[in-house]
Amino acid sequence: MLYRHIFKLPLKYREVIFLYYYEELTLQEISDTLNANLSTIKSRLTKARLLLKDAIKGGK
Repeated sequence: MLYRHIFKLPLKYREVIFLYYYEELTLQEISDTLNANLSTIKSRLTKARLLLKDAIKGGK
């Protein structure tokens, strides 16, 4: 069920979730990999967690 919700996320959120939780990269490593600011990666991870939480609760 969790995988299904993850793969429904927009790509910019899905890739951060995947790299952080499944590849176990640090936020700095993700920032370097995606060539994005560290603050952007932090924001995306926070938003992705909220979207997943809402999806699992049945919000969307």
